[in-house]
Amino acid sequence: MHRLPQIDGGNLSLAQGEVQSAGAPQRRSVSDQEVDETLNAALRRIRPAATQICHEMRVGVCTWQFRVSANRSLNASAGANGLIVINRGIVEYATNEDEVAMVIAHEIGHQAADHVATGQRNQQIGALVGAVLLGALGAAASYGSGVNATNSAAQAGANLGGVVGRISYSKEQEREADYIAALILYRSGIDPANARGFLVTMARATGRKETGMLDSHPAGPERVAGWDQAVAEIRATNGRLPQRA
Repeated sequence: MHRLPQIDGGNLSLAQGEVQSAGAPQRRSVSDQEVDETLNAALRRIRPAATQICHEMRVGVCTWQFRVSANRSLNASAGANGLIVINRGIVEYATNEDEVAMVIAHEIGHQAADHVATGQRNQQIGALVGAVLLGALGAAASYGSGVNATNSAAQAGANLGGVVGRISYSKEQEREADYIAALILYRSGIDPANARGFLVTMARATGRKETGMLDSHPAGPERVAGWDQAVAEIRATNGRLPQRA
């Protein structure tokens, strides 16, 4: 939806070195009450700015439903109808409340930019295109061999096309959600630098150093470098939304 700053090679090299030298992620022992209190406190701090930014963007879902999952992995998700699920593991691995606020803001960014609906459309279009292309190849093969392979080829094409469609632009959507998250933190009076460490933690947890063509998320160092450049641009514009793509 927005024009995002290009990742500079120098910043990427610095991020790769930082991630490589960082220690292993550390999980804290937290109570159910601490999980709820931390998530609620972080949400209270960012909700006003997040709502304002969402309305300024005028494309996505600005009414959100929050749920806490008992899952202890480093993950959160955005679903249909404004649903945002935050795993318990986010609080267990976060070193401060600002990092938790960043994760929530990132999922709000997906909703505000209408990424959920866009992803569903991409998957449907990809399935249709894949079915048509491989169905045509199957028909040609059937004509030559006398064995009907059209239906099976079309189904295989739909499955493959759906996968490709689902991940189309998703890395850029993740970068955009990170940018919106940094903007939400900035406008909420939270220094984005205080939340940055969580990206390093996730980068160490995944272990991926480079982004592959079929990856749905940028590799850890790329996200860290992208965050740094987004924050620099946000500071320079004093918290304005970037230009539309």
